[in-house]
Amino acid sequence: MNKDFFDELEKDIYETINMILEDGSVLECFVIDGVLIENCQYLLVVDADKFDEDEPEAFLIKESKDEGEEVIYVAVEDDAEYNKALILLQENDTDYEIKF
Repeated sequence: MNKDFFDELEKDIYETINMILEDGSVLECFVIDGVLIENCQYLLVVDADKFDEDEPEAFLIKESKDEGEEVIYVAVEDDAEYNKALILLQENDTDYEIKF
């Protein structure tokens, strides 16, 4: 079952998440869109500092849980999983364009 992550939010309001990078630095990102696939949440995010660029690079991450059952987000590395999520995101009524 697929569901638009932002069904109940206004379109021009973006949630933010902070990602801790491998070097320990924190990257603030805007959540642009999301999709739920088979009980797994996928988010399309953009670096908040680069959001105003003409064509900012977006990243696809998915919700996971660490050993303590805390929610974490990880990069999508499987090509089939990545492509499936992007195709479903493109089907959403959006104001952005995804380029592969």
